Amino acid sequence: MKAAAAEAGPVRAAEHAPVWNVVPIAVMCAWLGPLLIFWLAVWGPLRPFRAAGPLSPPPAPFALALPVCLAATWLSPAWLRTRRWEMEGRVYEALGVRAFRRLVPDGDWVNRVRRRRDPNFRVVPHRRAAAAFVTRTEQGERSHGVLLLAGIVSSVYAWRIGWYGWAAFLTIGNLLVNLYPILLQRYTRARLYRLLAPRDR
Repeated sequence: MKAAAAEAGPVRAAEHAPVWNVVPIAVMCAWLGPLLIFWLAVWGPLRPFRAAGPLSPPPAPFALALPVCLAATWLSPAWLRTRRWEMEGRVYEALGVRAFRRLVPDGDWVNRVRRRRDPNFRVVPHRRAAAAFVTRTEQGERSHGVLLLAGIVSSVYAWRIGWYGWAAFLTIGNLLVNLYPILLQRYTRARLYRLLAPRDR
């Protein structure tokens, strides 16, 4: 009976974690959804009736902005490598990245719930997992980088056409949904490098 309960513990923890992850994911969608609505309003399907004059951007600059945003997927290893000042983590912690880590998917609060159900649960249980997690942080930085650039382009264009409320909303959301996650990926990667340092670096 005890063995069965012990085996069920990690399963319950793994099943419960995605439920808690819905909250930060919903916050991200609360920015992505309006971002889509903004461009639908600009291009025409959701265009306000009271809008005067053309709103859609010229095709050529808009087409150029798309590959610029996607360029974040090809960040070089030199860009992804953490710098010496990042290894200490003080700058990131001063910016509130450590507190922000509580709120993200699979963040501190979610992992605390997991450990209550499975005391042996660890996000990075061993060095091999740490090395794999480094790759995960690089992928996360790239994907948020694409959205960050898309958000910047959108905010700048919203300001240009005089939609200042949209510009403010998209900018603030971009900071929370993309910039801070990028800072968190770099903060986490620096901590992982410190963990791997005694043997690998």
